[in-house]
Amino acid sequence: MGCSLGFLLHCHDDVVGVGDGGDDASIQMENHTSSSLLAKLTTHIFHKDVYNCDDDAGYILFIVRDPVARALSAFNYDKPNEIDFLHSPDWAKRKAHFYSDCPFYQMEDFVQNGLREEGDSPDRCKRWAKKSIQGINTHNHQNPDHWYFNYQYYLEAIPSDSKILTIRNERIEEDIRSIEDLFECHEQERLALAKSANVGSDQDRSLYLSDESISILCQALCNEIQFYKKILHRAINMSEDQLRVSLMELEAKCPHEAIAEECLDVIPDISEKLRDNRGY
Repeated sequence: MGCSLGFLLHCHDDVVGVGDGGDDASIQMENHTSSSLLAKLTTHIFHKDVYNCDDDAGYILFIVRDPVARALSAFNYDKPNEIDFLHSPDWAKRKAHFYSDCPFYQMEDFVQNGLREEGDSPDRCKRWAKKSIQGINTHNHQNPDHWYFNYQYYLEAIPSDSKILTIRNERIEEDIRSIEDLFECHEQERLALAKSANVGSDQDRSLYLSDESISILCQALCNEIQFYKKILHRAINMSEDQLRVSLMELEAKCPHEAIAEECLDVIPDISEKLRDNRGY
């Protein structure tokens, strides 16, 4: 998503998708030579295991979506296809283990077979499913990367007094404009956005999640939901009304976890993960 918004810190020239992994683009840039003040002010990157931000950075920009939607997107993004096996065979073979060694063919299968107590998979697959969705280990880097590098990781990695700006995937243009207003952008400095059709449809099996699976995911992602809420609450570009809308949407999907203050699962200790990837 960041590449398409003009943040060219780690992008290829042909990147045009918007969203985690570019799989559900709803807005894209009109061109990549951006005069956007927001893009120009974004000078460093913290993405997965790349961290080159200063601890005294003025602001940290988060691009977020609700944790259930993020989990689904990450699952599909790392699932290798024929092109991946052709152009990145080592990566594709490694990632394929997650989807084929256990009955995790689609996200619905992953939840029903791996996370559901009565799921039709061996105990080792159920342990793998629970640990992977909660970002506890990488299983030799076979799990979806964005499950391991989750909201807990990003929020705990930044200085505790950081000023957070947030762009919600569901409200991209609205949040970009609120940040631009915060920095008093002139009209010519605003990011040029163009509407585009969503990729995929409700009939796409890769996007399907049953109501039961959504409920199971909400429970498994309870701690992640709490970190997502913390990010939203700390976003200085969001009004009380905007925050209320996002929390209401979250509650409609995950009613118990959205209002919970703590979860049944203990929050993982990720100090080793931070040292390995952030550097300290």
